[in-house]
Amino acid sequence: MQNQLLGKLKNYALSPTNLPGRFITNLFHRMWYRSPDTWRKNTFLGRRILQCPFDLHLYQEIIFKTKPSFILQTGVKWGGSILYFASLLDLINADPSAIVIGVDITLPTTVKDDLIHPRIRLIEGSSTASQTIEQIKMLLPASKGLVSLDSDHSQKHVSAELQLYCEFVEIGSYLVVEDTNINGHPVARLSGPGPFEAVENFLKTDNRFIRDNSLWQRNFFSFHQYGWLKRIN
Repeated sequence: MQNQLLGKLKNYALSPTNLPGRFITNLFHRMWYRSPDTWRKNTFLGRRILQCPFDLHLYQEIIFKTKPSFILQTGVKWGGSILYFASLLDLINADPSAIVIGVDITLPTTVKDDLIHPRIRLIEGSSTASQTIEQIKMLLPASKGLVSLDSDHSQKHVSAELQLYCEFVEIGSYLVVEDTNINGHPVARLSGPGPFEAVENFLKTDNRFIRDNSLWQRNFFSFHQYGWLKRIN
């Protein structure tokens, strides 16, 4: 069986867009996602960072290219991504006014007390609450920047975030909807409608954004595949 499959596949130039390439990639994606020893154990400067390394590299490319005035992320967890973003701003010699804002409904004590960096600002509260949005606006050094959504992954919540946070995205920059791979795309098939479905509906009504699939498809897969949204107007 294995030899028959390999015999069929050798005639194809595998890519993330054709059927054989997608089949193999999805198998590996599921295996890598389910493993307790891959992304769940990743750290950045000692802080847990629940990300695929491919995606962290894509963030680095975007931040270097667009040099955002701020990076705004909903969902802080252990703070690894927030610290990663702040460190990247340091590495590109961003203006001292460039900041990273992290929003979470509950911030762990280890984050509130120990996540110290001059660029980091933390807000504790629901990402969709009007009070939270007002706090964000008060902190922003500019009106537009880079946004990453990684909090409650239910379709209803992500849809609400998309409507609110799309307004903070600079033309040419990105609105990254994280974990669009869940609910069978291709992992966590029983999680229910979530980020992917929210993106599908959002793009039907907002033509300022497009999926930049070429960004991630050269790596064959992404935890946020089909969720890298570029603002074009």
